[in-house]
Amino acid sequence: MLTTLSRSNNLITIHQASSMVELDSGASAFSVRSLDNNISGRLALVTGASGGIGAACARALAQQGCDLALHYNLNSEFTSKLVSELRGEFASQTFTAHRADMSNREETQGLITSVLAAHTQRHFSIAILVLNAGLARRIRDIEEISLQDWDDVIQVNCTSPFVLLKHSLDDLGGKMRKARWGRIILIGSISSRGGGINGCHYAASKGALCSMGMNLARVLAPDNITVNCISPALIGDTGMVPAVQPPSQDLSSNDQPHTQSDIGTVLASTIPLGRLGHPSEVANVVLMLAKTGYMTGQEIVLGGGLH
Repeated sequence: MLTTLSRSNNLITIHQASSMVELDSGASAFSVRSLDNNISGRLALVTGASGGIGAACARALAQQGCDLALHYNLNSEFTSKLVSELRGEFASQTFTAHRADMSNREETQGLITSVLAAHTQRHFSIAILVLNAGLARRIRDIEEISLQDWDDVIQVNCTSPFVLLKHSLDDLGGKMRKARWGRIILIGSISSRGGGINGCHYAASKGALCSMGMNLARVLAPDNITVNCISPALIGDTGMVPAVQPPSQDLSSNDQPHTQSDIGTVLASTIPLGRLGHPSEVANVVLMLAKTGYMTGQEIVLGGGLH
């Protein structure tokens, strides 16, 4: 199709075959932003990096040349070991571990300050934020969910990401907005769509997290910051879902599973693809979002065929 442009009195006229569109160019000049999807050398903060999905994301980002700040709460031994392994494998990059209790607002906000202080010689801002830390209390019946359960899960899964996001963006914290480049990746859950093995408190917290991300994607787009959410279904080897081994009994019967492995097998049987997801597959999607600056405001369901 032949397309021609003409300008007159601040009007840009686009002629396309049988149609004509007029756009008001206004008094202010529009500058087309350049493509910049390079993440090598950028600083990434991964919360909940002491195993499972968070650790897989850390390894994947390190392989792409990122410097990393790894957050943990309780499992300092695993996180310290992971940092040592990454330092040994990627000697030219920097890796640090940071403890913070996501149920504590002051510690959550202090995490951003701690990360920038540890990386101040090489980094002006946090460029990639992977908010993976979460809390799940597997209580299905609403009558058994206490108000404390509700408050705790909402605090860790929704309020603490809000605090981290807010402090990552401002000039006294992570300075992402000032840097004019950022990737915010939220780890939600397919539970927010009504399914899953956790209760309504967990579903609500993950739904709120994803909705917050969709709103912020529009708000932060002018600052060249993308916001996306990944909603996995059952991911094995995470602590929440046991690894799958050959069953210890015939699970075709109506008997209840006896072992954690059997539970994993039963859960896998509910997935159309016939298996649990792997943390590395979540990390693959994280990398795609980190390296794709034209995608924002999206929820990606990683569910093996579940919707």
